[in-house]
Amino acid sequence: MEMTGNDFIEVLTEETYTKKTFEAADQATIALDDLFAFVEKATAENQLFSAEVLINEEEPISLRLETSLINLPIRYTNAIRKIVINDPETEVSLYMIVEHPLVTKSHLIIKKAASVQSFLDDSASVEEKIASFFNEQIEIINQNKIAADAEENSVDQAEHDESN
Repeated sequence: MEMTGNDFIEVLTEETYTKKTFEAADQATIALDDLFAFVEKATAENQLFSAEVLINEEEPISLRLETSLINLPIRYTNAIRKIVINDPETEVSLYMIVEHPLVTKSHLIIKKAASVQSFLDDSASVEEKIASFFNEQIEIINQNKIAADAEENSVDQAEHDESN
């Protein structure tokens, strides 16, 4: 699947790409099968898309797969426009995105999973890579939650000790 920069900008500007959200009550109920089934169908039909698994916790975790020409979330239309305007036909890729305040300082991490064509050629291995990436990022979020809670508790304890 290939697309020129200007054609891609038009799709983003007019929002003619497909958006899909799957919800998970918590980390224990994340089912990537529905996400992967959607991605397999959309890529086979040469559709551009943003597909998300939203984990409904106190601070929601967004796990997304998006088709794009560059490694920016497709909602950043203005930034993408500046970068890809007048670009020749380029291969469309599948990007993995995780958003949460504790995943990175920017609250977002994005990484290329594969080109859409590579995904179509061997979806099983790309899906394995995606699942592994999402698991790694959730683990980082959980470790950072534990560290933040421990830091908060030590501050509370220090304040308590000072008041006695």
